[in-house]
Amino acid sequence: MLETSRDILNLLLGVSIFLIAIWLSWIFYQIGRTLQNVNRTMTSIQTAFDSIGKLADKVKERTSSAGAYLAVLLKSGQQILNFVKEKKSKKTTKKTNQTQSK
Repeated sequence: MLETSRDILNLLLGVSIFLIAIWLSWIFYQIGRTLQNVNRTMTSIQTAFDSIGKLADKVKERTSSAGAYLAVLLKSGQQILNFVKEKKSKKTTKKTNQTQSK
């Protein structure tokens, strides 16, 4: 069966090529799994950033609506304070007028 050293060489070359093919297949499989994990991780990160963006939008909406209510409340408060000041000033002017007329 193995008559010459060339037959042994061909047999060893065949086995070597077979082992290299198996090794390369295993390497490509591992690279594929790594890329799949990277893809999953990137999808998770993207989902997290989308959630953070939605949360920021909701907070922005609520603060803007709260700001609008706050502006209305402040204007109302100013008007009430002005009204109270006018009433007080009228009372003090009435008192000073009454004390001066006596």
